[in-house]
Amino acid sequence: MALFKKKPETVEKPKVEVNEKLSIFITVVPKGQGHAVTKLFYLGGSNAQYIELGEGTAVEEIRDILGIEDNSKEIIFSIIPNSKIDNMKKELEAFFLASNKNKGIGFSIPMTSLIGMKVYQFLTATV
Repeated sequence: MALFKKKPETVEKPKVEVNEKLSIFITVVPKGQGHAVTKLFYLGGSNAQYIELGEGTAVEEIRDILGIEDNSKEIIFSIIPNSKIDNMKKELEAFFLASNKNKGIGFSIPMTSLIGMKVYQFLTATV
C-alpha cells in the first residue's frame, strides 16, 4: 500500500496570441438608456463595460429655448476589438433610429498600448 500518490503531470495552458488590437468605444445617451446600450455592446462582443453618470447640454436659458427638460446623461465606456467596431457602429445607429427617444453619440478611441497579458485576457475574456 502506497502512502504517497504520484503527483499528476502539470499541463500548461495554451498561450493566448495577442493578435487583436482593442479600442475604447464611448457612448453618451440620455439617462435611462445606458443598460440597453450595454446589452447591445455585450451581444456585439464587448466583455468590459462601465457606465458613468454625467450631466450637461447647455445653460438653463438655452435648454428652455430648445425644450430640453433634463440634461442627465449616461456615459458608457466599452472595450471592444477593432474588428467589431464597424458592426457596433451600425448596431448603435440602428438603436438610435429605432425610436425618437433613443438619442446619443458614440465614438471610438484606439488603445495604443496595454501592459500585461492578464489585463488583455481579462478585457477580452480569453482567460
